[in-house]
Amino acid sequence: MTVTHRWLALSTLGLFFFMVIVDGSIITIAVPAMAAGLHVPTSQINLVIAIYLVGISGLLLTFGQLGDQLGRIRLFKWGTLLFTIGSALASLGISLPLVLGGRLVQAIGASMTMANSYAIVTDIFPMAFLGRALGVESIFISLGALAGPGLGGLILAYLSWHAIFWINIPLGLFCLIVAWRVFPASSAPAQTPTIDWPGTLWLITAAASFYVFTSTLLTQPVITLLSLGLFTVALVQFSQAERRAVKPLLDFAIFRHPLFSRSLLASFMSFIAAYFFTLLAPIYLQVVLHTSSQLTGLILMIAPAIALVANPIAGWLTDRYPQVRVMQWGMVLLVLAEIGLVLSNGQHEPWVLGSLSILISIGTAVFSTPSNTLIMSSVPAEQRGMAGATNSLTREFGMVLGTTLATTTYYGSLSVLAGRAALTVTGQVPQHLLHAQSVAYLAATILLVIGLWLIRSRKVMTA
Repeated sequence: MTVTHRWLALSTLGLFFFMVIVDGSIITIAVPAMAAGLHVPTSQINLVIAIYLVGISGLLLTFGQLGDQLGRIRLFKWGTLLFTIGSALASLGISLPLVLGGRLVQAIGASMTMANSYAIVTDIFPMAFLGRALGVESIFISLGALAGPGLGGLILAYLSWHAIFWINIPLGLFCLIVAWRVFPASSAPAQTPTIDWPGTLWLITAAASFYVFTSTLLTQPVITLLSLGLFTVALVQFSQAERRAVKPLLDFAIFRHPLFSRSLLASFMSFIAAYFFTLLAPIYLQVVLHTSSQLTGLILMIAPAIALVANPIAGWLTDRYPQVRVMQWGMVLLVLAEIGLVLSNGQHEPWVLGSLSILISIGTAVFSTPSNTLIMSSVPAEQRGMAGATNSLTREFGMVLGTTLATTTYYGSLSVLAGRAALTVTGQVPQHLLHAQSVAYLAATILLVIGLWLIRSRKVMTA
C-alpha cells in the first residue's frame, strides 16, 4: 500500500468505528419519540439498545477468530455491508420487530468490523508508525463515545427518529467503496474456517446476563441475583469450553505475554473509571451548579475537542519513547484528575471542571494510545484478530461495568446520607450530592491506582 492509501484506509476504519460506537448511545435520547412512533411502551424500546450491545459483545471474539482464519479485511467489508443493511431495515420503522431485526443485523456487522479494526491497522502500518496510526483511530473512538446523545438530539430537533439510522447508509456505503478500492485484497483462506460454537453461545449468554444484571441492579434484586448467577455460570462454562476447543475464541495462552495481559487489565480499569465522569459530570453541572443545558454541553465538549489534538501527539510520543513509560505518564495524569474530582466542592466552577476535563482527555490519550499499541504488537501476527477483539470486548464490558459501579456507589452513598432509598437526584440536598460524587470518584481513583500498579510492575518494565 502507498502512504496515501494507508492513511485513507485508517480514516475509513476510524469513521466506521465512530458510527458503530455512536449507534450504541444515540438511541437513548430518542426513546420517547421511538415509543410514540412505534406505539409501544418506552420499556420495550430498551430492547433496541440491549440487542445491539449484547449482540456486539457476544460476537466480538467469534469474528476475531474468523478474521484470523478468513482474512480481517474480508470480515471488515462484509461487516460494513451488514451494518449498512441493518441500518436501512431499522430506519423503515414499520414495527418494533423490524427495528429489532435491523438492530441485530447492525450488531453482527458492527461486531465483525470492531473485532478486526485494530488488527487491520497493525497489519498495514509499519511498527515505527503504529502509535501514530492508533492515536488517529483513537480520535474517532473518543468522539464516538461522547457524541451519541448530542448528535441524536441535533437530529431529533429537525428530523424524525428514523434519521438516526438513515445517516449510517451513505456513510456505510462510502466506507464500503473505500474498503473495496483501497484496502489490500484478502487472500483466499488456506482452509475451511472453524467456529467455536460452544464458546460463542456461552459468551452470548454471559453478555446478555451481564446486561440484565447491570440494568436491574438498583431496582429488581431477585432478577439481579439470578442474572448474576447465570453470568457466573456462563463465564465458567466459557472458560471450560475454550480449554477443550481445537480453535478457541480466546486462547488463554495469549495472557502469558505480560505486556498484553497487564496492558489489557490496566485498560479495563481506565474504561471503567472513564464512565464515572461520563455519568456524574452532567449531574454535577446541571443539578448542583444549576448550569444551563447549553453551557453544560459546551463544557462536556471540552474533552473531545482536546482529544483531537492530544491523540496524535500521544501517537508521536508512543513511537518515540518507551511505550510502557508513556502509559505510566498517562495513568498518572488520570489519577491526578480523578483526585481533583474527588476534591471538587462547587467552588471556582466551571473552571475547575473544565481544567480537569482537559487533564482527563490528555491523560486518556497518553495512556490509551501506547496501551493499544502494546496490546496489538505484543502478540504473534496470527493472533492479532483475537487480541483486537479482546481489546474491544474489554472496552464494551468496561463501559457497562463503569456505568453500573458509578450508579451504585453514587446512589448508594446518597441513600445513606438521605436515610432512605435515593434513586433520583431531584430534591436532594446539594451537599449530599457533592459527598456522594466524592465517594464515587474515590472508587474510580482506586481503580486507576490499581491500573498504574499493573503497568509499573517489574514484569512489564522488563518484558
